[in-house]
Amino acid sequence: MSWQRIQAYKFKDSNIKPLMELLTSIYALHEIRKDNQMLYETGYFGQGSNSLLNEAYNMLLRGLRPHIIPLVEGSEENIQQEDSWNISTIGNKYGDIYETQLEVSKNSRLNTGKAPACYESLMKPIIKGGHAKL
Repeated sequence: MSWQRIQAYKFKDSNIKPLMELLTSIYALHEIRKDNQMLYETGYFGQGSNSLLNEAYNMLLRGLRPHIIPLVEGSEENIQQEDSWNISTIGNKYGDIYETQLEVSKNSRLNTGKAPACYESLMKPIIKGGHAKL
């Protein structure tokens, strides 16, 4: 039913339809991999089908990989709220990854300006190439 709705729907952006087909295929394979006993019992699947299912599933996931961040960061909810709610240092719509990482670390509640109590005895010797005395 999902596949039929995707085929019938008129997407404004032609890039959306193949992505929806990919997501539907991933979901369908996930469900088949989860519960496929009846497919073996009825003879629809035979020896080696499980490895083929796994290969197909992994292939589809590799195809989805480049779309993950745009899908998450480009949702309607995210667009309306801009980047102010999203503290992801993976990136934002401006692409300033390192600047975002620096700002997040500067404004972190963990950044008190004081070194931790174990810094002098444990961390500093390791940073300088020595060994910490435990």
